[in-house]
Amino acid sequence: MKKEYGQTFHLDAILGKVPPQAVEVEEAVLGALLLERDALQSLAGIIDTYSFYKTEHQTLFETIKEVSKKKLIDPMSVSQELKDKDLVDEVGGIAYITKLTKNVISAAHIEHHARIIAEKYYQRETIIKATELIDMAYNNIDVEQLGNEWKQAGEKLEDIFTVADSGTTIDKVLQKTIKQIESDCAKSSEKKTPGITTGFAGLDTNTGGWRKGNLIILAARPGVGKTSFALYFALKASQAGFWVNIFSLEMNKEDLAGIMLASESNVYRSHIRDGYLKNDDWSKINKATSRLIDLPIIFRDAAGMTVSQIQATIHKNRKNGRCDFAIVDYLQLVKSSQPKVIRELEVSEISRTLKTTALNENIPIMALSQLNRSADNETPKLSHLRESGAIEQDADLVSFLHHPHKTDKSIIRLTVAKHRRGRLAEKDIYCNGEMTQFSESPLTNNFL
Repeated sequence: MKKEYGQTFHLDAILGKVPPQAVEVEEAVLGALLLERDALQSLAGIIDTYSFYKTEHQTLFETIKEVSKKKLIDPMSVSQELKDKDLVDEVGGIAYITKLTKNVISAAHIEHHARIIAEKYYQRETIIKATELIDMAYNNIDVEQLGNEWKQAGEKLEDIFTVADSGTTIDKVLQKTIKQIESDCAKSSEKKTPGITTGFAGLDTNTGGWRKGNLIILAARPGVGKTSFALYFALKASQAGFWVNIFSLEMNKEDLAGIMLASESNVYRSHIRDGYLKNDDWSKINKATSRLIDLPIIFRDAAGMTVSQIQATIHKNRKNGRCDFAIVDYLQLVKSSQPKVIRELEVSEISRTLKTTALNENIPIMALSQLNRSADNETPKLSHLRESGAIEQDADLVSFLHHPHKTDKSIIRLTVAKHRRGRLAEKDIYCNGEMTQFSESPLTNNFL
């Protein structure tokens, strides 16, 4: 959250408390900069002038930057620059500069110290922005504007540490990579799926399951069974012990739970929906309920939700250990955080936010998507995705559902059309007449 050089905020006056700061660390960093010629370069992207708490430290850091553009940094050149600009008194005099250099033992830890300064700056900026938002709320500002301000504040604060991350050397990256490979191999040797199981052995073999950080698109024309498939994936993941968050923008949570009950109980979905149940059906439903009731699944009626609201809910549940896999049904019904005139720009924001959320939360996110009308008489392909450019670009895996045989609705072909981590594939999935049960082998009875 960048401010003009020299601008300060009296947080103690706002809250009656001493604001977060680390003056001694600031002194250590400035002293190291005065002694080490190349130290300033190591701080690029971690802190800048406005990161310092004390105004005199801001002035001194800004002067060091100016000197670095013209000559080598040392106490003499910085002192002379301060004299030329009549700023010596503003930094506490030449004696203060000498004191800074005498207290420095080594500049070896300057990056670590700079990150402490960045943390304190982040905390101060959080207090400032939170205070502004509280004032706006008390002043009855429109909730939509308040929400946008909240989102923008979060993005700006996040930028502080986004730039503070100077990257990871290849040795450390390889260590984590080898550990991940070893973990995948161990699971494979135990006949387990490296990622979250899909429920289909063939699809698990092809994809390795739903992998962390991936955005998965499941697309089809209306009526083919996107939601039923998604609920099947959710059921199998939860039965394997993973927390699943389901955001439904089209159906309410009771209807979704009814589909799961039909799948687990072998009772017609339409009979559950319309109340045509016999005593034997109730017995099956009660047994199914006992099997489903403790599964780690969270439903969220998401009609009208923006992508930033979905993102915030996932973050909250993930932080509380209650989100390992998220499903959004479906993408074209999600609202953008800031409505745009061009729909493709909105979809681009939505898909990019979902992908970013998958990466930041380190979970797979599945977004259901519509195909355009031209897919009615063709085998689905990537260009059939509605507003396909952004979705195709952001997705790690894109799969399509369609009926390969017009007269046989019990077979649904699942096509993996894009896969960043593995192979493309086609797989025929067999379903019962109400699309509540699925199998890689033909079902013995269309209605179980």
